[in-house]
Amino acid sequence: MRDVAKPIYKYTLLLISLLPFSLHHASAQSRVIYKEKSGEKSLYKNWRQVNGNWAFNNDTLQGERNKEWAVLLSKKTLPKNYILRFSTLVDPKAYLFELITNLNDNHFLGILLNQLEHRVAIEDRAFFPKGNEMGSLIQTKANIGKLPKVSKITEAVWIDWKVQKTGNQIFIWMNEEEIMMYNDTKGIVKPKGKFGFAINGTAKIKAVTLLKTKNEDSAPPKDFKGRPRIKPTFSFSE
Repeated sequence: MRDVAKPIYKYTLLLISLLPFSLHHASAQSRVIYKEKSGEKSLYKNWRQVNGNWAFNNDTLQGERNKEWAVLLSKKTLPKNYILRFSTLVDPKAYLFELITNLNDNHFLGILLNQLEHRVAIEDRAFFPKGNEMGSLIQTKANIGKLPKVSKITEAVWIDWKVQKTGNQIFIWMNEEEIMMYNDTKGIVKPKGKFGFAINGTAKIKAVTLLKTKNEDSAPPKDFKGRPRIKPTFSFSE
């Protein structure tokens, strides 16, 4: 009887010793690769200030345009699949707030909060670090009027953003509401690249967190609906 119990005892100990590893492996679907730390040191270490005035006030990053957009780029490279979270308070006088995603070779997918037209839109954008012939830092590159946009009444309140990239799909939430999904069949979204913010006015940003997702966490959200899309009133030919 002792000879039978001894192997069972050893096997039980082995299972117990492997349990923490199994739990860690099961929970390691996402990994935080960047979390904002307040302070001027973080601003200079983790961000590239392209234009405008940027500063920390306690735990909040504040940006203000000058003659051109205020543009701030993260030095962290985006993973293939990710979830990006942050919160914004955009001044009512600011016409546009833009999230820059997957900036690569001065090209990126822009997610715009248009406070003048009360819309959230996705645009195919070009970035000019030194300004184009008109002096602009950012402009729409192509696919004008063809990418999705939805109505969104904007108020001077904090908005909690969540942006998930899974393969060639982008999902957007604002204050936990499903806002928009974009399936990139045109290859607009470049692999990896940088992320950042652009403001045509003044805004506050805080709680920036970037997660690298894999396995189940990289799966598209189920039954994502989003807001009804606004039909384009025009489009330019390619």
